[in-house]
Amino acid sequence: MDLVLITITAISLVLAIAMGFIVFKLAREERERSEARVAFLAAAAAAAPSLKLRESDARTAAATRLNVDAPSGELFAASDAESPWLRRIGVAVAVAALVATVGYALTHIGAGPSTTTSVATKQAAPLELLALQHSQERDSLTISGTVRNPRDGAAVSEVAVSAFVFGPDGNVVASGRAGLDYATLAPGDESPFVLRVPVKGSVSRYRVGFRAADGSVIAHVDRRATGNSAQNTQTSGSTPWAH
Repeated sequence: MDLVLITITAISLVLAIAMGFIVFKLAREERERSEARVAFLAAAAAAAPSLKLRESDARTAAATRLNVDAPSGELFAASDAESPWLRRIGVAVAVAALVATVGYALTHIGAGPSTTTSVATKQAAPLELLALQHSQERDSLTISGTVRNPRDGAAVSEVAVSAFVFGPDGNVVASGRAGLDYATLAPGDESPFVLRVPVKGSVSRYRVGFRAADGSVIAHVDRRATGNSAQNTQTSGSTPWAH
């Protein structure tokens, strides 16, 4: 979430600088136009008239009479010009809308994974381990099983199964993680899983667990039909496994 806020702040600063540059450019153009009008009027006022009236023009001018009844407002009426501030306000509104849209999108994108993780972590009931098997080869240990999301639990997504493999001395010799076959488990749904852990040498036991997308542990209970959740029965030539 901190990264999202930093990104929104950076984008807002960039857009604010861009808007300031646009306003500065518009103000400079308006000032240049005003200076150009002043210079043109000054040049026109300084120029000497060089008109020569013909006699007919003089008679026409003498015959012309000013209409004193004309409203004074019409004599000094000026054409309406579009204010440049309207364009500036439009640019500011567009930039503000862009900032709001980007912020909304980034906030919701950043909140998506955390929302899923929160649901997976704060579920009402732990997952249920229904079945668990393993097979050992020369360079790997394959663990498979079935897990169920209880009916009174919350929907979970992107759940992974993890395993730690221990040697005869009790130290961890290997570990691995794999996702469930189904990405999302609604309340009451079941999903199989298969996890292959590369390991060589003697193996004493392994431990299986479940984790959310952010790596946090999801609680689970052993619901296997055998009810033997501590250690398998050791037979001649076999290896005891504690799950």
